Amino acid sequence: MNLDSTLDPAEEIRFLSKTSGLMRRLGRTTHFTGQELELVLLVYYKILKNDPDASGGQISRQQLTTVFDTAFGITDTSVIRRIYAALDGGTSSHVSMETWVRTVSLYVRGTLEEKIQYCYRVYDAQREGMIRRDYLMVLLRGCVRQEEGVDEAVKDLVDLIMTRLDIDRDGAISFEDYRRSVLGTPLLLECLGQALPDRSHVDAFAATFLVS
Repeated sequence: MNLDSTLDPAEEIRFLSKTSGLMRRLGRTTHFTGQELELVLLVYYKILKNDPDASGGQISRQQLTTVFDTAFGITDTSVIRRIYAALDGGTSSHVSMETWVRTVSLYVRGTLEEKIQYCYRVYDAQREGMIRRDYLMVLLRGCVRQEEGVDEAVKDLVDLIMTRLDIDRDGAISFEDYRRSVLGTPLLLECLGQALPDRSHVDAFAATFLVS
């Protein structure tokens, strides 16, 4: 992610002063030190300054999509749409500073419990509180190579996932089914498709923008 690393010191002070109330609030609910929180907010401000579609002091989804691609390695547009829906309900064309900070905190320092809640929101795009077999077909299609016999391969994968995650055997994966499965086997966290950046992108972002 290429950002201008320089800011006029007076401009930086004005921005941090203007966001001091937000920093105090986020300092209590995210996993950043005060200095790291300043740096994450300054990254947002630099993105904002380079965003021709910014509005009301907020970066556009289009600009954040570029960040997802270049900084976090999340490139699938269907995945990104589900992520937006999980972050803010998918109702806005722009992304607030608070949503940005909470997202980076989750990606870089999030607990397993936080990631479980987030990933389920990404997967439960229909907001039913249940992920049913027919929607699993949609989620898992991207996990199978597009070639002859793909439908049968996806169906086999759905059968496997249902057997593994549908703990109460009611024909759907509830949040509690998913949570209990992942707490027992953390490697199942993204078994329904990508929802988080991989470790290499997270480490690169932290090394570039956070306090070592």
